[in-house]
Amino acid sequence: MGRKASKATDNPYYIARIKAAEENDIFTSREKAATKLGIERSRLARIELDQIDPYAEEVDIMATAYNNPHLCTDYCNNVCPVGMRKLETQVEARDTSSIERLVLKFLSSTQCMEDISKILISITEDGKIDKDEIKDLQDIFYAMDSVAENIDALKCFVMKDPKLRPFFHFDLDQK
Repeated sequence: MGRKASKATDNPYYIARIKAAEENDIFTSREKAATKLGIERSRLARIELDQIDPYAEEVDIMATAYNNPHLCTDYCNNVCPVGMRKLETQVEARDTSSIERLVLKFLSSTQCMEDISKILISITEDGKIDKDEIKDLQDIFYAMDSVAENIDALKCFVMKDPKLRPFFHFDLDQK
């Protein structure tokens, strides 16, 4: 295995390559990886050492080769100007005033999940949904949407904080 690049230890592309090397020896060295990826070795080194930003196509190639789709999300949220603008718009559109408030909203929206589970089992146990069960199912989807919105708001809060952002890889554009 190649030597550890101490200057690149917090670089997401380096971390992804090293993790991929656990499954495929070709990624143990930057030279072999560069050949496999079709990226010049010195360019790959500069990317992994945070000296340059990769092109979107290079990120896509690395994400596929390393089996790490989060590289694309990270790139879109932190490097790509279009993605960063879109993320800022999404974050601004959501209420991210305080983590305490967001956590309370999330916990409040999840309090009914045990009841929802029981109702879902009741609705689906016979393998069909009757007319009488449609209203219950609509209410369940409304409750699940509320939970999902609160999860997204928590994610946006984290992505808005520059100290926390590098540690998380969320795809906030799933909707």
